Amino acid sequence: MDLGSVIDDYCTRCRLIMNHSVVAIVDGDVKKVRCLTCMTEHPYRKCKGGKKKDGVQSLFDQVLAKVSRPYQPTPPPRKKKK
Repeated sequence: MDLGSVIDDYCTRCRLIMNHSVVAIVDGDVKKVRCLTCMTEHPYRKCKGGKKKDGVQSLFDQVLAKVSRPYQPTPPPRKKKK
């Protein structure tokens, strides 16, 4: 790996894995990178970062806990006789 090489890393500003250029190398290890999208410099995170999102089941359980009564569909309107 050389200075200026392009590598993937998690950008702390974009909050996505983006292309970065290597800015600092110490003892052969990448230490600092610059995002090629927003130009922010930050320590190399090895594509790790951000919070893990809750799974679908967990979100479903959260919504279900807020429901106070079971769902009951409303009956269709009755037709009036003439």
